[in-house]
Amino acid sequence: MNTLELDVLKRDLLGKQANKKYRNNGLVPAVIYGKNKENLNILVDPIKLKKLLRNEAGENTIINMKVKDSDQNKNVLLKDAHLDTLTSDPLHLDFYEITEGEKVKVSAPIVFTGKPEGVKNGGVIQTLTNEVLISCLPEFIPNDIEIDISDLNIGDTLRVKNISEIEKIEILSNPESTLISILAPRILAEQTTEETSESTEENKDTDENNTSEDEKK
Repeated sequence: MNTLELDVLKRDLLGKQANKKYRNNGLVPAVIYGKNKENLNILVDPIKLKKLLRNEAGENTIINMKVKDSDQNKNVLLKDAHLDTLTSDPLHLDFYEITEGEKVKVSAPIVFTGKPEGVKNGGVIQTLTNEVLISCLPEFIPNDIEIDISDLNIGDTLRVKNISEIEKIEILSNPESTLISILAPRILAEQTTEETSESTEENKDTDENNTSEDEKK
């Protein structure tokens, strides 16, 4: 995996008021942390970061951060982004500093390839998750994990344990967790009907409770 470069600023002032001022000036407060490492508070240009992450590796891109006006260079991974609930703009970013020879834990996206036999026979794909947690050395982080689902038929379920072993990568997700299932149209319709019925019952109970409360008043 290639390492991309990003210039950042050291953040001297901390606290809500300072962070608000930084954001008003188009910068996002962030922190770099790591195992047995001292935290480093920085400021990031969100537009430059977004462009940097717009590649095949996405958020699993290794970034060489160069702190301006210093000799500090740190290889990091974006671990968490705290977003504004209304605008989805980043409020704060957490980066994990990579140590040479140390394995990292990241979420790897799964790409399902091929058209399942079950779909050809009228079935429907139900996707429950399209990523798994893995552990590996940074240089072996995959852009994605491809899984051929052509052989899946109606009634088949693909679980984490069914993923073929990948060299130099350990999958940490629960092996029994379901990735996708191939459902018969009838089963899918029954599930939808049950969900609709449950929703109707909940609304009915709510209305009855509200009526009861009104009567008390």
